[in-house]
Amino acid sequence: MIALLLAAALPWVEMSGGPVLLRESGRAGLGTGPMVRVELGFPVAERLAAEAWLSGAMESAPLSAPGDRALLGAGVGGRALIADIGQLGMWVHVGAGWGAPAAGGGGTGPAGFGGLLLSFQPFVRRFSLGLEADAVAWHNAYGLAVLPFLRCAF
Repeated sequence: MIALLLAAALPWVEMSGGPVLLRESGRAGLGTGPMVRVELGFPVAERLAAEAWLSGAMESAPLSAPGDRALLGAGVGGRALIADIGQLGMWVHVGAGWGAPAAGGGGTGPAGFGGLLLSFQPFVRRFSLGLEADAVAWHNAYGLAVLPFLRCAF
């Protein structure tokens, strides 16, 4: 527990990446592809943190509605520690920002995510590993993402 709190007291860079499933309104089927998110965060209180994030996803369109695309988003977010058991921590993680297509169709609009994050603090205090499950929204698309992550404190 002490190692988790010491690591949380330092600013960090976090990188996460994994699969995302998106359902676009007005389009049949689910788009799938990889998603990556990079975050720069800092502690606000003992159990709260704020962050800035940059995210990108490549979506393969469903077979019934061709039109692959790439999406970019950026914004601010926060996390709150809700459970702490030794070297494990469970966090609520949310973010809101703006998204735009990098390739393919679509328009610009609000982007965001929210979900639970399970982190493991190994023996090296500056690093943390974990898994995050999020509901994600990009303009007129919404879906789910599962993102393993690595966090490194400064």
